[in-house]
Amino acid sequence: MQQVRRVVSLQYCSSVRFVAPDNTFYPFSLTGPYKPKVNILSKPNAIEAQNRSPVTMTIGDNVTALTDTSIIIRCPTSGVPTPTVTWTKNGEQVPSDGRYNVEDDGSLLISEVVEEDSARYTCIADSVTGKDSASSTVKIAGEIFLCLCCLPSL
Repeated sequence: MQQVRRVVSLQYCSSVRFVAPDNTFYPFSLTGPYKPKVNILSKPNAIEAQNRSPVTMTIGDNVTALTDTSIIIRCPTSGVPTPTVTWTKNGEQVPSDGRYNVEDDGSLLISEVVEEDSARYTCIADSVTGKDSASSTVKIAGEIFLCLCCLPSL
């Protein structure tokens, strides 16, 4: 099969025409690049976790969760070439300790959250064509213990 390739522009756009053995032409286009985009919901959700079940949310949503909960923040992106996803916590690179893990799909997993994990988390999609970002606020609430035996009698 003979292949004929013609570059239409210098922005990675090209039109390709394949010629089959019977001289049939099969044209198609390859286009790009597209700037990275973090795809967020048009109306973000405010999530209030009532127990310690794992919470999965999408970037742009905000959550209030209890300590010792695991939180996954999804960061759906698009772009050509495929953007690289990085995360910041209050403007600083997310620490690479055992409780923070960036998954293969770009989601951030925070395991067994503590009150110090309360922060603004930002997903950054970056490629040679540009950068985009979106943020979520995570609030962690510890438990309140009330010691009835310590209260003065009424």
